[in-house]
Amino acid sequence: MPIDDKNFEDELRALLAAGRKIEAIKQYRAATGAGLAEAKNAVEALERAQSLQSVDSPFENEILSLLEQGRTFEAIRLYRKKTGVGLKEAKDFIESLAADQSVVAPSKSGCLGVVLLLVLVPLAAIVLGCGKADQQNAAVSPSKQPTLAVIRR
Repeated sequence: MPIDDKNFEDELRALLAAGRKIEAIKQYRAATGAGLAEAKNAVEALERAQSLQSVDSPFENEILSLLEQGRTFEAIRLYRKKTGVGLKEAKDFIESLAADQSVVAPSKSGCLGVVLLLVLVPLAAIVLGCGKADQQNAAVSPSKQPTLAVIRR
């Protein structure tokens, strides 16, 4: 059954309206041969009142590759170009796909991380040094601590 078939969409919408989302995902998978993540994303897009969009496996792999490289914006742009959906829908799909596939983008601390390290370490040393001085002052006997004299007129 092609996913462009209006009757197929109507059947899935009826299942969603009846609260049978899992069955809708199963039917989508059976009709298209899609994987679980793709079927879930398509049915959830339909649930958000969008039309069904098919993502073929090589295309999904290309998107996943971009996500693994930390190139989320390019993945969204590519998905929008291929499917014609809006920015929010594409962003939601890409985030959902990344979560379903447990894709974690590489960390990019770069120069900012180095600068923060160079600023925070000396600052922490100063703060900790001041704390030690306060502890040393507290250890001095009361007779040696400076006192404030009250001057009366």
